[in-house]
Amino acid sequence: MEPVRAHITTYGCQMNRLDAELVAERLRASGARVVDDPAEANVLLFVTCSVRAHAEDRAFSNIGALKARKRREPGLVIGLLGCTAQQYGDRLRSRAPLVDVVCAPGRLAELPQLIQAARTNRAAPVVALDPPRGATHTQPDRVGGAEAFAAADAALDEVETRRPLGGPSPGHAFVTVMRGCDNFCAYCVVPNVRGPERSRTPSAVLEEVRRLVGQGARQITLLGQAVNKYASRQDGRTCDLAGLIEKVAETPNLARLRFITNHPRAMTERLAAVFRNVPAVCPYLHMPAQSGSDAVLARMKRAYTASEYIDRVAMVRGVRPEVAVASDFIVGFPGETAEDFEATLDLVRRMRFSHAFVFKYSPRPGTFAAEHYEDDVPMAEKRRRNQVLLDLVRKVAGQENRRFIGRTVNVFVEGPSPHPNLHPEKGTGSFSGRMEKVPVPFSAACRGWLQLRGRTPGNRIVVFDGPADLAGAEVDVEVVDSSPLTLFAHLAQAM
Repeated sequence: MEPVRAHITTYGCQMNRLDAELVAERLRASGARVVDDPAEANVLLFVTCSVRAHAEDRAFSNIGALKARKRREPGLVIGLLGCTAQQYGDRLRSRAPLVDVVCAPGRLAELPQLIQAARTNRAAPVVALDPPRGATHTQPDRVGGAEAFAAADAALDEVETRRPLGGPSPGHAFVTVMRGCDNFCAYCVVPNVRGPERSRTPSAVLEEVRRLVGQGARQITLLGQAVNKYASRQDGRTCDLAGLIEKVAETPNLARLRFITNHPRAMTERLAAVFRNVPAVCPYLHMPAQSGSDAVLARMKRAYTASEYIDRVAMVRGVRPEVAVASDFIVGFPGETAEDFEATLDLVRRMRFSHAFVFKYSPRPGTFAAEHYEDDVPMAEKRRRNQVLLDLVRKVAGQENRRFIGRTVNVFVEGPSPHPNLHPEKGTGSFSGRMEKVPVPFSAACRGWLQLRGRTPGNRIVVFDGPADLAGAEVDVEVVDSSPLTLFAHLAQAM
């Protein structure tokens, strides 16, 4: 049997991106190759997201498009990993009959063995699911399968603590600090597909951070579904996220530190203080609001009001005014009225978000909302509200980005821009975010430079011309123009 050549396609959040890195490392350790071109692969893996129907549908559509290739290559193995795998489990065969391996988020460490089993026996899909949580959206205190979750976490820790620095951005690494979620928001499947909240020990996190920084990581992002609920007990003491951040920030040669995603209810004064007291912490806070309406927030089971959200942001900006705040919003949630939607628009105007992700509500099986609320906002109205909110978010972000024109800012260089030679469209005066291609400046072209992409400490995207070997470095650039999504700059000093 020929060696495994695997290609990995990833959908969804940063947690899934990290899961893909862990899968790649485990496969390489087993002797497999991880290839960039899916045409070269004999194993195609899809790390999926089931938080929204759109992401789920994309994954199933892309798998379905492989039908002809599967017929030509009967030995081709297709694997569905992540949240959608856990959500569908044994029922997946009816939705995606081409799938040979079904692997839940907590079973990724077993993937080489699962692939081998699928290659050996083609009669039925190989299914590896996490244990039942033992809790529903109405009974969050009943947590089952604790021993099985602990065993799965230990296996994942073993992979993470020897994972080499990799990923799409040189010099940057994600580090999981906790897994699972206990919030049970009415619309969300994550508690059911990723299990209860479990925090890694500070020693395990620190070991991983030190190793990654030793390999060249200058920027670390700590990950958790609700990362600011982190709490781990070790050596008779409980460590919260603020304490963990203080420990991680002591790592020599670590330049930047972020933590995502934050739940408003768990944002405390102690955690807010790290933005002032810990120099490595970037002035960036991703804290989803989801809605600006108290009535909608109550139906969402978010456990805070709009005014409480505003107070949490004010608390953070009170200790570090330049903190850029990003958010998520759902439009068209069951029962959302025109007045509710206007309250969301008011919140965006007031908070001045640096950016926000906007989604149309879609019922997810097994959630409280799907079982108890009528999906009563017409799709046409959802689309309209989605566009209105996006337009406002872009308008506000464009106004905020214009404030950087003429400034010198420090950027962490991620590498070549994925959309090279772009510039704000000239002559619009509206900063609408529309782009046009323009030639690389003659002096840059002569030097063999290309357009690079980097990020400010506040996570704003910056593009500028420079040499490719700046990837993974920090440089100062002068901002000369902007759009709602991007700052455009020149290197502050000629090289």
